[in-house]
Amino acid sequence: MCALALGAFVACGGDDDGGGGECDPTTEPCVIEKDVSTITVGGGIEDEDTCQSWTLNNPTELWVNAVSESNDGAYHHANWFFVPDNLYTLPDGTWSCDEHGFVELNAAVVGGYLFALSTQSELETQALPPGSAIRIPPYSRIIGSSHLLNASPDPVTTTMHLQVHTIPPSQVTAKMAPARIQYHDLTIDPMARSSFTAECLFADDHQAQLGRPLAYELHYVLSHYHGLGSYAQLEIAGGPRDGEVIMRHEGYGENFGVAIDPPLDLAAAGAEGVRFTCGFNNPRDAAVGWGIGDQEMCVVALQAKSDLAWDGDVKRDTGSTTGTVDGEIRYGGPCDMLAFEWDFNKPGGPPR
Repeated sequence: MCALALGAFVACGGDDDGGGGECDPTTEPCVIEKDVSTITVGGGIEDEDTCQSWTLNNPTELWVNAVSESNDGAYHHANWFFVPDNLYTLPDGTWSCDEHGFVELNAAVVGGYLFALSTQSELETQALPPGSAIRIPPYSRIIGSSHLLNASPDPVTTTMHLQVHTIPPSQVTAKMAPARIQYHDLTIDPMARSSFTAECLFADDHQAQLGRPLAYELHYVLSHYHGLGSYAQLEIAGGPRDGEVIMRHEGYGENFGVAIDPPLDLAAAGAEGVRFTCGFNNPRDAAVGWGIGDQEMCVVALQAKSDLAWDGDVKRDTGSTTGTVDGEIRYGGPCDMLAFEWDFNKPGGPPR
C-alpha cells in the first residue's frame, strides 16, 4: 500500500516499477493509495452525513491524471475534494460532515474538486486524457462527502480504497479547472417520461472575470442521477455547432464518467457554453423531486483546460415546462452562474 511520508514518498508504485519501492511524483508517474476507511452500514440505513479524510503529507504538489476507487458496497455516491491540511484537522477516517461544517462548494473553492463516485459503483477508474491533470497543492488533505445506502436487511461492512495516479510536471500538457451544473428544480411527472435541461452560457463570464474572450477546452465529463434516470446528455450551446452532442450516458452503468479525447475546444467551435439534460422515466403514481432516498438528482461535473472555474444551478422554483416531444415532457430553467478565476498556484497547507 502506498503512503506519503514527510520529506519522502514511500512505497508508491510507478508505471515502471511493478508497484513496489519508492516513487518520486516530481520525476515519474506514481500511484498513491490507501484504505481510507472501513465502516459498517446497518440494514435499511441511508446516511448523507459521512465525511472521510486522508491526509497526504505531500511535501510537493501532485498532478493527478486518474483516480481509482473500490468498495464493498453500501456507497450510493460520494464527492471527493482536496483542501489544505490545516483545515478539518481530524483523525483520518470518518466523521460527521455537519458537525464539522464541511461544505462541498467551499472545499472546491479553497482547495479543489478531485472526482465523484459513480452511482452505486463498487469499482471504477476515472482517467483524464493523456497529459491532462488536476493539481493538488503541497500538504493537502483529501476529503470525501459520502452518501451511504444499504437497502438490504443485513449490515454491510465496506472498505473504501482509493488510488491516486499522478504524472510528473514535465508530462502535464493541460491543467484542469473544475465546473458543475445542477438542476435543483426537479419535479418528475408520475407515470411519464420527462427531461430537464440547463443551458449554462459562460463566455460572457469568462470575459468579465478574466478580461479576455473564451478559452475553454473540455477534457472530462461525469454525470449523476439515481434509479429513475434513463440518460444524461451534454451539448454545445451557441454558435454554428449548437446542439452537437458532446456526451450521452444511457442507463445505469458502473462508470458515469467520460473522457473527451481528443478534448473539445469550445471557443474554436464558436460556442457560448454547454447545455445539459437529464432524462427520467417515472413508473410511480407520484411526482419525484430533488433529494435522497426515493428522490432524484441531476448533476454533471466537468474538468477543462481553462483559467475559469464555474458552478451553474437551476434553482428551485425557477424552471418550467417547454412542451412535450415524442411523449417526453420537457422542462428548462435559467442557469444561475457563479464563475471565478481558478488559481493553479494555491499554496496548500503550511510548509514544514
